[in-house]
Amino acid sequence: MSGSDVGTPFRPGRLDRRRDLAGWLVTPLATLMAAPVLVCVATMVSTMTGSFDRPPRLCDTGLENRCEEITLAMLAGHVVAFTAGWLLLWAVPWWRGLRTVRIVLAVVACAVLAAAPLRMG
Repeated sequence: MSGSDVGTPFRPGRLDRRRDLAGWLVTPLATLMAAPVLVCVATMVSTMTGSFDRPPRLCDTGLENRCEEITLAMLAGHVVAFTAGWLLLWAVPWWRGLRTVRIVLAVVACAVLAAAPLRMG
């Protein structure tokens, strides 16, 4: 136990409320750096399997004249959802018992952003 953990004893069966300040800082920052990389990889994979000779699948709804607006609205929705999830990472307390919650939330935020180019394929 470190010196900062002396006042907070660990009790089995309860949520571990010892500090995990490093994990609280690293998880959102790593998510902010990893998510764009995942989007680039997902885009490369979708372009290797798809073709560029036709509009995205989103535009197959019969509204070919509004394809740009539909595409930008879909991308904006994914970015807003990622941003909300990323900001929620900062709202999770820095307790050691919530480390799994932070990691799952970070993975979900990355998956939401990486799903955007896959929806376009």
